Amino acid sequence: MRAFILTLVFLAGTAVFAQEKEVVRTDKTVKISTYHDNGVLAQSGHQFKGKNHGIWQSYDNQGNRMTIGEYTNGKKTGTWLFWIEKQVVEVTYQDNLIAEVSYWETDAKAVANN
Repeated sequence: MRAFILTLVFLAGTAVFAQEKEVVRTDKTVKISTYHDNGVLAQSGHQFKGKNHGIWQSYDNQGNRMTIGEYTNGKKTGTWLFWIEKQVVEVTYQDNLIAEVSYWETDAKAVANN
């Protein structure tokens, strides 16, 4: 099961195939948004000094949230949520490593869109 979760976590970060990328620079961070071929937001988040930092989210090509989690200086931290069909997978990170995994059966579409 751990191998499945590791694969899921890897794919969630890389499986968002996007056509367009929008970069908005602020004083300290860069906001990055990528879009699916149909124009729907695919992924959004910030970078600080070239590393992912803060809340990052990814969406499927219909706009449903697939992933939400936080980076601190390029490392995954805290609790990340992954929506897979009618299941939510909660993955807790410590020092950029998986510390705990929980699963919930739910109406994932309703939760993902909130």
